[in-house]
Amino acid sequence: MNSKQSRTDMAERLFDPVSSDRCHLGVQVMQLSLACWQEATSRDRKDLARQSGLWNLYTDINGHERTQTLDKYLSEETFPRRPRWNRIYATARYVLSAGKESSLLCDQLKQMLESLDKIDGNPSDKSICIR
Repeated sequence: MNSKQSRTDMAERLFDPVSSDRCHLGVQVMQLSLACWQEATSRDRKDLARQSGLWNLYTDINGHERTQTLDKYLSEETFPRRPRWNRIYATARYVLSAGKESSLLCDQLKQMLESLDKIDGNPSDKSICIR
């Protein structure tokens, strides 16, 4: 057995479907939060980071602002191994409270947040996301 095959076998043994589902829902909640925010306010993710105070904005030498930490939460490939679940919940709740009217996206966000709550009885849990 070669080392690549043994690493694959080990990864399969360590794979936790609940953790994987939880991380997948975390990404979906963040994507829907951003989409709901954009629909409700006509503003971008930089404004969400700035107004919510939950995410850092980084300014490069040329004055361009970036939301590199928030951006990591928008894709399963870049989702952190040890995500800050409290920020995911807080972002979704902030967006839902900022929305002036109900929309299909915001309704989906509420449903995803409830699904995440069902999987995750404790949003401050420090579990590792396995890809």
